Amino acid sequence: RTLNRKDQEHMPVNDALEGVADALATAAMAYQVDEGNGEVGGKDPKDVVLFVVQPHERNIFDQLWIADRMWELHRVSTIRATLKEIADESRLDENGSLWLNGKRVSVAYFRAGYSPDDYPSEKEWEGRARIHTSNVCECPDVALHLAGTKKVQQMLAVPGTLEGLLGEESPHVDALRECFAGLWSLDGLQETEAVEIALANPKQFVLKPQREGGGNNIYGEDILPVLHSRKGLGGYILMQRIFPPLHRTPMLRNGKVREVDAVSELGIYSVFLEKDGQVLVDEGVGHLLRTKAAESDEGGVAAGFAVLDSPLLVEDEAYWASL
Repeated sequence: RTLNRKDQEHMPVNDALEGVADALATAAMAYQVDEGNGEVGGKDPKDVVLFVVQPHERNIFDQLWIADRMWELHRVSTIRATLKEIADESRLDENGSLWLNGKRVSVAYFRAGYSPDDYPSEKEWEGRARIHTSNVCECPDVALHLAGTKKVQQMLAVPGTLEGLLGEESPHVDALRECFAGLWSLDGLQETEAVEIALANPKQFVLKPQREGGGNNIYGEDILPVLHSRKGLGGYILMQRIFPPLHRTPMLRNGKVREVDAVSELGIYSVFLEKDGQVLVDEGVGHLLRTKAAESDEGGVAAGFAVLDSPLLVEDEAYWASL
């Protein structure tokens, strides 16, 4: 149905675009290089934020919005380059600064490099290594990139891991653990137990490889051939499948509107910036709600499985009864 003014009062503010642009600009302005005669900060006109992108990038428009907002609000300039272009055209100076097209890079913002397909040759690895060996601020750095993998997600569920990170007496341990689905390693000591559990009831599980972007997970009975073959099994984790509540929603596809059973997934945009052990930024800045047909296993928007949606946050039972 069409949203009205009453609905809009219950839609949370979503400043993700400004929040991401502000955080990248803050990182750029915190960038400093000692050239022997004092420090030069990120407001130097020759400093730029580098967007690391894929060749023939399709998902370009939200990237341009961020770049435009950084310029409009902070007068921070940006350039775009692929990993191969960085390998071929960039250089490091004696201070460890990364230079590309006559500009010094203050921040490297990775919008590529998350898939094996992004590394078709050694050139791409060379480009990434040059970024990591420079003094730029990285978004994300290697540690944070690895922290987003499925394997780290699974390791956080191992008993004792949260306690080791947060402390035995931390009240956050139990609260975090309540949010975890069942997670099992498929290499080492857990492999046999995990495979037996999944074979007994495959519809309750999903195999997740170390991939991002949708189209990579294996669901339900489709996991059986992989489990039986054991080939490459250590590259996956096993996760208890989540079955969210269904709701009816109209969807437009190929010019036709149809009402379907759908499920939604809410993600939170957060930004974190640390320099020399000091936290400069740490906050939530917005959200992303994705809705897909319940019959679809995958949920990526850019991959074509889901659509962008908007949440309504309402506690009033009378309001819901009026819908």
